[in-house]
Amino acid sequence: MTAAHARRSGGQRKMASPAAADLISMFAQRNPSSSHGDLAEVGRLVAEFSAAAAKLSPDARRRLIARKGQFNKLIAQIVAEPEPESRPLTLVPKAKAELSQGAGLGQTLTPEDGKMRLSAYATEVRVEDWAGAVAGPTELERDFGVARSTLHAWQKQGAVIGLLVGLRKHAFPIEQFVDGRPVEGLGAIVKIIGDPRTAWLWLREANPGLAGATPLARLKSGAADDVREIARSNFASA
Repeated sequence: MTAAHARRSGGQRKMASPAAADLISMFAQRNPSSSHGDLAEVGRLVAEFSAAAAKLSPDARRRLIARKGQFNKLIAQIVAEPEPESRPLTLVPKAKAELSQGAGLGQTLTPEDGKMRLSAYATEVRVEDWAGAVAGPTELERDFGVARSTLHAWQKQGAVIGLLVGLRKHAFPIEQFVDGRPVEGLGAIVKIIGDPRTAWLWLREANPGLAGATPLARLKSGAADDVREIARSNFASA
């Protein structure tokens, strides 16, 4: 997808929120000592919040941001509400038991068959829905003048973020390039965080430590030292 096409289609496509699995992975990177159960609960909860926010109109989101100071109070009120009373059990006369035989567990599946059935139920999410506009090596060379050999060298050095799509292909987020080159300091951030997908999610999120700006925007403004310090503080024990 080219940058021009992304701009044309961006206003028409619905905003997608991060998948719970991606959020759980991010929380796991930042909280390695937490239990899997705690991480899963927090990840799913944040996924629900982000999904609800993504469905709001821009005006509604702005009103919520303006009243973000009330979030903690509202959450505390919801948590403090008593659980709904359970209905009393109604005793009914015992019916005569009928003997029956279930269908059993059915045919045992091989691991390969199991994976195929799981794939049929899985919902595929396009990388553009959570990573923004991306391009492959051919598009980068054609539209941005980035030679394949140069891109390969940058990827080998860890200076660019390539997101694995399928088994072997990589897609490169367009936002990481400025004037045909990767943003200065990007490689150091990926090295600190350790995982390209987690790094890219973190780079595009508004960060309280950067006055609400995204780390990617601060990198582009030349504040690489500030972004590195925030990354170290967020992923210090990862």
